[in-house]
Amino acid sequence: MRKYPRLRRGGLALVAAATIVLPPVPVGAFGPEGKCPVPESFTAFEPLLPRTAAALAGGSQVVVVALGGASSLGNAAGGVGLAWPARMGAAVADRFPTARVKVVNLAVARQTAQEAAAHLARDVLPLRPTLVIWETGTMEAVRGTAVDEFRDTLQAGIDELRAAAVEVVLMNAQFSRDTDAIIRFEPYLRAMRQLADVNGVPLFHRHGIMRHWAESGALDLRDSGGEKRRPLATKLYDCIGRAMADFVARDGSGPDAAASPGQRR
Repeated sequence: MRKYPRLRRGGLALVAAATIVLPPVPVGAFGPEGKCPVPESFTAFEPLLPRTAAALAGGSQVVVVALGGASSLGNAAGGVGLAWPARMGAAVADRFPTARVKVVNLAVARQTAQEAAAHLARDVLPLRPTLVIWETGTMEAVRGTAVDEFRDTLQAGIDELRAAAVEVVLMNAQFSRDTDAIIRFEPYLRAMRQLADVNGVPLFHRHGIMRHWAESGALDLRDSGGEKRRPLATKLYDCIGRAMADFVARDGSGPDAAASPGQRR
């Protein structure tokens, strides 16, 4: 398989294998909340997840499946228990203690959208998920996959999940100044925004949120290498996990209730 050494050096992940989330580290393990706030503009105009929010509030069982690549596996932080899906699960369980929350991490390193979609019927739907969070677009940008092919694959996957009454969140690529300088992410970011709007599914704009954190100084995402890389990845995944917990639990009672596609990022 073709190597991408600069991505491995400068990114926070691109290694590992599929797995199921282990019991998460307690939500307070990384210090106080609010260290990496997400501006309302990234979430206020995204569609809600009414079935997921109602199940959480009602204390029901909620199964969340995370699809994606190595950045969803947590290896850069030291393991799957520190990945953003586990951190999200811990934050959601802390906020809704009566709900039975199970997060299943089916991410696979270097996985494309097409590869993930091929496993929906066999590996995802039998879990009877309430919600699927589909992190994708990175490998397509790296490989220069045709954008129309990427869009068609995602559309087919969204259709399959929604036919099974599964709610869907799309999550786009990570932000890194190093990788953004050499890889054209924008066409794939645009395609995901368009698909989210057409299908009325929420997009978790990870790329924009991480860029905001980097530019505002909330998180220093520059790759310093060595011993500093793991603490940085740990903090980043915790921030993403907390932000995703906020995102999926929105119930429309606050400013997020109004949605207008023309105002979305």
